[in-house]
Parts: sequence; C-alpha cells; structure tokens
Amino acid sequence: MGGRVSSFMNALYNPKRKQFLGRDGAGWTKLGVFYFFFYLGLAGFFCAMLAVFMALSPRDRPRYYLEESRMATRSNPLSPGLGFRPQPEADKNLIIIDKNARPNEPNVYAKSLDQYLQIFYWKEDKVEKAESDDEDDDPRERPVPTRKFIINKPGDCTNATQYGFAKGKPCVLVKMNKIVGFKPKPGAPDGEKKSYISICKTNSTAASAVYVHCYGEYPADEDNIGNITYISENGRDTKCGALETSWFPYEGKINRRDTYQAPYIWVQFNSPSPNILINVVCRVYGQNIDFDKKTGRAITRFQIYVKDLPEQAASRLNGDI
Repeated sequence: MGGRVSSFMNALYNPKRKQFLGRDGAGWTKLGVFYFFFYLGLAGFFCAMLAVFMALSPRDRPRYYLEESRMATRSNPLSPGLGFRPQPEADKNLIIIDKNARPNEPNVYAKSLDQYLQIFYWKEDKVEKAESDDEDDDPRERPVPTRKFIINKPGDCTNATQYGFAKGKPCVLVKMNKIVGFKPKPGAPDGEKKSYISICKTNSTAASAVYVHCYGEYPADEDNIGNITYISENGRDTKCGALETSWFPYEGKINRRDTYQAPYIWVQFNSPSPNILINVVCRVYGQNIDFDKKTGRAITRFQIYVKDLPEQAASRLNGDI
C-alpha cells in the first residue's frame, strides 16, 4: 500500500527531476504558450467567420421568407396562424372567469392584456423624433414613420372593466401571426366561398378585409358558447371580425427598429354557459390562406371556463365543512 502511495506522489511531483506531472517548468511554459496562441487563433477565426456571416445577412428581415422559406413546402402551402391574448402562461390556453370574484380584485388575465398592449401598441401615430437632424447622420438612425393601430370604440374591452372579465363577459384579443411579405387576399378559397358568405354575411368580392370567425370546436361547445360580439377597427359585428388588408404586408424591421403594429380584433363572449369547459376555435378566411385544422393553419384554439358556483358549493370544493 505504501509503495502505491509513493509511486503516486512521485508521479505527481518528481523531486529528483523537478517535474510536476511529468514536465518541468520549461516544458509547462512551452505548452502554455502553444495553447495560448492556438486558442487565440481559434477565437480569431470564429470571430472572422461570424463577422462575414453578419455582413452577408440582412438585418431587417430573414434571408429566406414566403415561398423561399421552410414555411412553405409541397404538402403545406404558406399560410399564417392566429394568436390570442390573454395568455399569462405561454404553455396554457385556458381562460377562467370567476363570477364570484370581487369587482376590485386584480385579474391575471386583465394584467396580461395590459402588459401586451403596453409593449406592442404604445407607439404614437407620428414620426418619432431623432436626437439630431443633421444631414451627415447615418440614414439608418433617422426618424422612422410609425402607424398606430387603434380600435376607437372597444366597448367593454378596456382596462376599466378588466376587459369584460369583471362583468363575466370576457374579451379575447385575436390577431394574425406576422409573416414577412405576406398580404392576405379578402374572400375564401374556391371550395369554401358559399360557407364563408353564409357565416360572415359579407360579399367577398367587395370586402377590403379578411374576416375572423370563432365557434365551438365540438357540438356541445356550440351549445354552450353563447352569442359573440366581434369588435374591429371598422365597427362591431355579431358574425365575424375584420382585419383590414391595408395593414399588410409586414415588411420586417425598418432601420433595425420594429415599428409595426399588427391589427387585431376583440372577441367578446357575452353569455358563455357557467361551470362548463368550452373549447373555442377562431379561424381567419382568405383566398390565399390555407385552412387545416389538424396542423393548426389559419386557426387558434383556447378554452373558456366560467366559474359560477354557489358559495356553499364552493366552500365544499375548498374542503370547508
């Protein structure tokens, strides 16, 4: 046992040759200098390749978009999806409305909508001011014209009523996901024009907007979803909400600044059945928008649950006796 320890200590440091781990001071110095310059050259090569990549890559939009990107394949034509808010947790699509909650009690869904609108829809409808207006300024740093999206008469869909949650009539913000260079065409695909006109009650050839319609995913959901009000930029409707095509296409960032505000609609559920989980599907119609329920093209899904239990029943569920 002592011989093994002695051999190990001798391999760690040899006092006769003055070597540490088999190398003396000169050997370790040479090795250190070699690896210093080796990794310095490696870091320099990486930075040079990164600089070439950044110089050749566009800064305001992806290099490949629309049909040139992986968003369009032979089996899956290019088609946008829909998004919704409020969504306090990104991995959950359940919206709960508690009718027994106190009117002044903070609502997580109203807070989520407030944060979303403050971040993406705060800009004013004017040219943003620059620090200097000299002609010698870099053109990339000059003022960028902005256009503010706003719904003038949102009804109950404001923070004053917690976006309808305080009244048990929740408002859900629905918008179309951004695709660089994509401009939707009003109407519907050839095989769905009749059903589209009957659902949205509009003349697809004269419309200047693409329409969004929400419905219960299953027959039971259709029975419990109640009536819906769509609040759009151009007014209110009970059939469909409108997204004006003048807001499209999205052209990416301008001068490396994202000033674009995507149009949206408010979908207000006026009378959803209480104490029942309701599956909701919202779909956007367009001549160049391909619909596929399985893959989620042109749709978004979420669930609504209106909690309206009597006080005694609620206390039993909480474990009180």
